[in-house]
Parts: sequence; structure tokens; C-alpha cells
Amino acid sequence: MKTVQFTHADKLTLQDLIFHRIHEILLVASPYDSFVLEEDGRLTEQILHEYMGMNFSNAPRVWQASTAADALTMLSRQDFDLIVVMMRIADMDPILFCSKIKELYPQKPVILLAFDESEIKQLPEEFQKSSIDNVFIWSGNANVLLAIVKLLEDKMNIKRDIKKADVRCIILIEDSPRYYSLILPMIYKEISHQVKEMVDKSASDHERLLYMRGRPRILLARSYEEAERYFKRFRMSTLGIISDISFPKKDKLDKNAGVKFARWARSIDPSIPIMLQSKHNKNANLAKEVQAHFLYKDSPALLRELRDFVVSNFGFGDLIFRTPKGKEIIRVSDLNELVNAIKSVPEQSLLYHAKSNHFSNWLAAHGYLGLASKVRPINYADFKGSVEHRNYLIELINNTIQNLKARQVVEMQRGKFDHSKRFIQISGGSLGGKARGLAFAQKMIRSSNIRKSYPDVIINIPHVAVIGTDSFDEFMRDNNLWNDALSNKSNKQINNRFIKSTFTKSLIESLKLFIKSVKYPLAVRSSSLLEDSQYQPLSGMYATYMLPNNQPKAKQRLDDLITAIKLVYASTFYQDPKSLISRSVHRIEEEKMAVILMEMVGQSYNDRYYPSFSGTAQSFNFYPISYMKRNEGVAHLALGLGRTIANGEKSLRFSPKYPGILPQYYSIKATIDSSQNSFYAMRLKGNNSSSLKNEDKNLSSFNLKIAEKDGSLKWSGSVVSNEDNIIRDTLSQNGTRVITFTPILKWSMLPLVDILNDLLEMGKDSLGCEVEIEFAVNIFEDQNKSPEFSLLQIKPMVMGGSRELINMDNETSKSILCNSKVTLGDGFIDSVQHIVLVDPKRFRSANTKAIAKEIHQFNNIMVNKSPYILVGPGRWGSADPWLGIPVSWEQISGASAIIEIGIKDFPVDPSFGSHFFQNVTSMRLGYFTIDNNSKDESFDYNWLKKQKVVKNKKFTTCYKLERPLRIKIDGQTGNGIILKPKTIDIEPMNEQEASGI
Repeated sequence: MKTVQFTHADKLTLQDLIFHRIHEILLVASPYDSFVLEEDGRLTEQILHEYMGMNFSNAPRVWQASTAADALTMLSRQDFDLIVVMMRIADMDPILFCSKIKELYPQKPVILLAFDESEIKQLPEEFQKSSIDNVFIWSGNANVLLAIVKLLEDKMNIKRDIKKADVRCIILIEDSPRYYSLILPMIYKEISHQVKEMVDKSASDHERLLYMRGRPRILLARSYEEAERYFKRFRMSTLGIISDISFPKKDKLDKNAGVKFARWARSIDPSIPIMLQSKHNKNANLAKEVQAHFLYKDSPALLRELRDFVVSNFGFGDLIFRTPKGKEIIRVSDLNELVNAIKSVPEQSLLYHAKSNHFSNWLAAHGYLGLASKVRPINYADFKGSVEHRNYLIELINNTIQNLKARQVVEMQRGKFDHSKRFIQISGGSLGGKARGLAFAQKMIRSSNIRKSYPDVIINIPHVAVIGTDSFDEFMRDNNLWNDALSNKSNKQINNRFIKSTFTKSLIESLKLFIKSVKYPLAVRSSSLLEDSQYQPLSGMYATYMLPNNQPKAKQRLDDLITAIKLVYASTFYQDPKSLISRSVHRIEEEKMAVILMEMVGQSYNDRYYPSFSGTAQSFNFYPISYMKRNEGVAHLALGLGRTIANGEKSLRFSPKYPGILPQYYSIKATIDSSQNSFYAMRLKGNNSSSLKNEDKNLSSFNLKIAEKDGSLKWSGSVVSNEDNIIRDTLSQNGTRVITFTPILKWSMLPLVDILNDLLEMGKDSLGCEVEIEFAVNIFEDQNKSPEFSLLQIKPMVMGGSRELINMDNETSKSILCNSKVTLGDGFIDSVQHIVLVDPKRFRSANTKAIAKEIHQFNNIMVNKSPYILVGPGRWGSADPWLGIPVSWEQISGASAIIEIGIKDFPVDPSFGSHFFQNVTSMRLGYFTIDNNSKDESFDYNWLKKQKVVKNKKFTTCYKLERPLRIKIDGQTGNGIILKPKTIDIEPMNEQEASGI
């Protein structure tokens, strides 16, 4: 027999259940009865409370009419799904009124609600059959109305839901309104509680609500014939029967009808669980005769006894393996234990439970509807023997276990931290962009064959716990932080205000559990709603803190974690993100922050912690060299932690399609100048708490001698030999150490290039756009340990708005201010009339910090008034002031285009700082690179110097033009031009048309 794979298509099936619902209820009652229900009984409040407490969705709305006339008017104007009528109506007899409703609306369910059983004894029997659907007794609790609604919905949906998802049902046989008004709410409440408890704890809140739709349905039968009809029709889906002993049969009260029905049902299905109930204790013997449980209706422990029966017989709680004679063998509480039990229990026990549908019922009650539907029709006679039967069941269940393991986001269980889960959510709300990307990365890896393609490499995401945005909302609200956060306070002032604020008790308890369970170093990272989205990535705008998490006292580790989270929250309102968001379509009030608590990827080297190397890779290369193509991607590698790349410092750049081409190493001198000469790591010793005061000091920088001493340099280092000035791919010689990654890119001791190409291709297919990934790699001295490739992030690359081809062929050289073959962006900008120029003649590398301050001053004047073009030499946004001008995003936020110009003795090297680079492209800025030695690229200084000077500073000059420039960028080819303002041709005056003035 072929095993059917179980997938989470169950979700789609569950969404399609309970199609017909009760949304609008009309309650017709006298003003006094309405008062009793609403004011004294708090009807609406209790209904909402019960729906939330029982995890039901879509609580119905209750409309009230105090007279029959008002009710009929409302019925004519509005569609109601249920009409509930009380016994006292001022202007019409309730019997006549119900008859009138049935005459006008024969399909609408009408329920008569009485305060006492004595009220309905006077009703004629014919009336109860023709004009109302049922009678219930109000006992002061709103859950009776909930039971009415659910009972009607179950009846309307039972046939469809069994066909769709093989849901189970319970048949309740009871003709007394008093007792079914009491018992039905108890059963619904107990079932909802059990389903909520039994559903896999890894399910999200949304999934739990969906699983509630798969709960057992309840069918109320008030006569023998009605119960018989239900059982014949839904026998294969019936979990069990709860029946009164005395109820009508053939329109007459039969004192033994329940016993007769039990005997008949047993003849069809000997294993069906049955409970008989009666007001008379002596009837317990009758129940025993038909092997049924007995419930004494006036028992003080009625609810507990009913609960015990439901839990023990309808698949809730543990599945108890017994011998056919009832002796307990073993209990199981989850799928893994079920597999082990099936392997070991005696054959007679296995067959007993299989024939009795116990496996199927237990699986359905625990939310595994798809698996339950596949197990139920299995006939043990189809197998050659017990072994084949067991193996088939085990394979079927194991398929489900594997699918459950692939669940991306799991909520933290109260009092327990599950280390087997890669991705856990600590509190509710959104995961934020960065965490959402991580969850997706996990899914992408697991659903692909990439691990099978590289069996010698462990490919995964780090362990992650996410504090959802709900906690951010609570933190901001409870501490009254919004006014301070949105003010013009400095970053330091905002930090101090946030650090002094407090978390909720529930979040602190969750963090205590987390910190006690986790011993590895942590990266506390931002994950805001807008971060890493396709259109507003906000990359690098928010704080990240690295914690060694190695202090002996849990309280100290917890305090550091709480401080780091608060500082990440505070960074939401720093000046840089405020500047960036102010230029977007969003408002800062819309931003919300989730926080990622991520396992730091790395190894311990003495008192340092860092990975063998880190990197980024992009599927689209804005700076292709030689015969590389833009769509073949680009990657950056750096020894140690990834801050080197994020800050735009020296790192190795290459195309994953051509790893042998290293354009920045075109000569020995260029190799030494361009090579990474320091790396970032986290210190494991000393007072790390002080690093929380300043994010920039969160990590320490070390020279390559330290990496060589640690033994980590051998995976990435080479030597420029002192003897012959030649690069040697060994560390055994004397000379200058340079980072070439030869063992990786040349010797392929790790299939990094192939992994990157595969991940980029998968990412493009999955996200539907160009992508960027961040990763870290551990290679171990112990050859028995496989290398680890950790995917730290996947996010969209913003490629610009317009995809139209910009025509640049018809422009004359005189009309061009700037021309570049290496540009970022895409589209057309025609609103810029200012140019801020860093004068190449006044430029010195030693003055780059002072130049950045001058630019910031210009930016503050023009940021919200006049967009401008920023022109200057070197690498914009570099963290190293000797490589270029180290401007932050806040200092240039008013720029519409940026131009990097190479000058003599200071050749331009295109900016590749990931965060700066990503924000430039996300804001649709034009980004031009001018090579001073290229004939095809130029900037017309002579024309610019003839324009009007607004302000002249020591290093920079601001020009204002009479009319706007026109900026054209072709994002596909990388060609870009900036056109001088159009001249307005003045037509000669025709003297014949002149006015004569």
C-alpha cells in the first residue's frame, strides 16, 4: 500500500469549514426581559467573553426589539440569521408571533427562550413542531446562547464539513429543554478547551483558531427517530453518543428508549462509546447491560463526570493502549510517542484500537485532521501481517512529524524553551521585515534540495527568538514614550529615556526563561515593520548589539539583554531613520519594532568570538567588471564579523559566477592597499555591559596578526612575500598578510561559490525580484566537524521604479553635465536646481571628517526645501575617513543624486557599504561614478563654476541653477547622464503683432 504524504494543505481545508454561520441575531423580548439579559446578565459582554475564551472567531451581533411590531419592521429591513423570542412580548402572543415569522420567513431558525421550564409547559405540542425550531432555558449565563448558535451552525454545516475534512460529531439525545440547555454549553466548553489544549503547541494563534473549526460537531436529537437518522447518516464520523434513557419513540414517551438505542447502535458499531444519563440512579444497571457509561443527572459532580467521559472516549488527553479486556499497557501524548507505541504494543492491542477507530479519533481531536482521514479507512485485513500494518502506520505518522518540524515560526510555550526549534516567537504581533526574511529563509532552505546538494556542509539559519511588535506597543504605551520619541531629542537623550522605562511582567518572565535556556553569544537585532521590505528597506538604520551572554549569574545576563532590547527600541526614533522615513510615503508613527534574539555565528578564540568569515551576496551587480554581467550578481567576503562589509570598509569583492576575477587586486600594490587589514570580533572577557552604552563600541577591531595567532587566518589569508614581492598562498613565509580567500575561491575547500549561486537563484525565484543575502561561515580545526554555512538574512533589492528604457543617444555633448557608465538607480529626475560640490582642488584625505560636517550644514538648510546633487571625490559613506567622505545618511538625506569622482592620486572605488548602498537605492537616488581616466565618463567643472554660488565654505560650494537639471539613468545597462538645464529660446518679436507700448 502506497503511503500518502501529509502536508499542511490542512490549513486550506480548515479555512473552508463552518461555511454557514450565524452573524446577526434578533432578540425579541420585553424591556424588562431585555434588561435582565443585558444589564443583569450582561448578554453582549458574556457572548464576546465566551467566544474569546473558547477560541471561537466571529462572535455574532445581538440586535434587540422590544415589541413584535418593531421586530417585524427590523426583519423587513435587515437580514438576520437567527431569531430568539422570549415568552413575554407586549403587543403580541409569542405563539402567534413565531407563527407569523415562520409564515413570512420559513427558512429562518426561530428559538424560543424561556426563564423557566414552567413557562413552556403551557405551549401546545403542535406549535413546538411547526412554528419554532427549538426551546431553550435561560439560566442567567450567556453560554446558553453561544450553545444555541453553535448547535445551529453544526447542523447547517455537518454534511459539508464531513465531506471536506472528515470532521467528527457527537450525538446528544435529550428531549428536556432544561437538561440540554445545561449540558450543551458544558460539552461545547469542554470540547473547545480540550481542542485548544491538544492542538500542537507549535501552532500559531491563527492556526489554533483554524483548528477550532475542526472541533467535533454536536447534533441534538430529541427523539429516537431523529437520533437513528443521524447515526445512520454519520456513523463513520461519530465519536460517541450521550443519551437520556427516557425520550420519545414513535411520538410516545418511551422510558427505555435510550437503552434500546444503545443496543441498536452497538449492533452496528460494537466499539462506539455511549453514555446513558438519567435522573434515577437505579438506571445505572440498565446502562451496564449495554456496556454504556452512566451519568446521574442530579449528581453534584455532573460536570466532572461528563468531562471525564469526553476526555477518555472522544480522543482527548492521552491515547491509552489497552488489551481487548481493558488492561492498560501504555499511554502516549504526542506523535513521537505514538510511533514508539505502535512499534512495541502486542498485536491484539494494535488491532483492537485500529478496529475501534481510536487512532483516527485521537488524531482528529489533536488537530491532525488530514492524518486522521488517512488513518480511518485503513483496513488491517489489507496487510499481509502485523509488521506490514505497523510499518504503514508508522510511515504515515512520520510523514506528518517531518512536516511539523518544517513549521517556520513557533510560539514559546509557557515555562518551556524548545531548543529543537530554530525559530521561536516570544510575544505576539508582527515579526518585522528582518525576522520575516529569516523565517522565509528557513522555509526556503527546508523546502529545497540544497542540503542534499552539499551533504558535507551544514546549511541553516541560526537559532532565533523574536519579540513581536505587540511588546513594542505595550512598552511605548505603558511608559508614555511617544511624545519624547517623536520630539527632537538627541539619540543619547532617547536612549536614556528608554533605558529608564520598564517591560511588562509577562515579557520579563519570557526573557528569564530564554536567558536561562540559552548559553551562546547573542546578537540583539532590529526587525522593524519597514525594515527589509521591498520598497523601504531602511537597512542599517537601527541598532544591533552583540552580547557574550557568558556571565555566571543569570540576572546579569538578563539585565544586559533587557538593556539591549530597550536600546533597539530607542533606535526606532534616532535621527537617521527619522530623516529617511520623512522622505518616504510613511510616517514615523507607523513604524513598529520587533526584536530578534539571534544566536551569534562564530567560534571562541581565547577571549574573542567571531566566524571564519562573513559575507553578503546580491543577485544584481551594479558594478560589473570585464565580461561580467549585471544579472550575474556580486559578493563580498570579510574575515570575522560582518560589520566590516556593512560599514563599507575594505573587503573582498567578486562575482560568484567568476570567483577568479578580483578587480581590486590588479597589482601587488593594489592588493596591499585594497586588502582587509583588520577584522571585527566580540570580546568574551571583561565588562561587556559598558559596550551597550555605544553601539559602535559593541565590537572590537583586531589586526590580522591576531587572526593568524588564533588560527583563523589560514582560511582566508595569503602573503606578499618579502623575498620576491609575489603573492604566496601560504602563511609560512615572511611578508605582508593580505586577505584573498584563496582556499575558498581557488582551491574550493568549501563549495561557497556554488552555494551562493544556488541561494541567489532560489531567492530570486521565491521573492520574485532581485535579492541580497547575508551569511556567516564556520570552518573548524577538527576535520570531523562539517563546515557551517549560516544564512543570516534575505531581503529584496530595490531596483528603482520605472523600468522603461531611458533614451540617451540624442543628447549633444554640450548639453551633458555628467556622463557615467557606472550608475545606480533607474528613471528620470527633473526637480533639482542645487549642486553641492566638494572642490577637488581643496580636497585632502585628512580633512574628510570636516568636509562631512560642511555637507551636513548644507543638508540641514535644504533637506525639506531644495533637493540637490552631491558631487565629490572618493567613497561616499565610508566608515574609513581615508577612503572617502564618511557622511551618515542624516547628513545627506536631502540629496537626489550623488556623484563619486576619481581624482589624481585618489582613484574612485565604487561604494559597496551594504547599508549605505541599500538606502541609496531604496530612496531612488541617482548614484554616479566617474573614472578620471575614462574617456566615456566626464563631469563639466568649467560649466558649473560659471553658475551662481549660494554659499562658499572652506571645502565645499553650493551652486543654484536658474532651471532644473534632468537626470537620466538606465538601471539595466548602468548608463547615466545629467543634462544641463534647458535654455529657453526667446522668439523675436513680430512688430506687426506688437501692441505699440
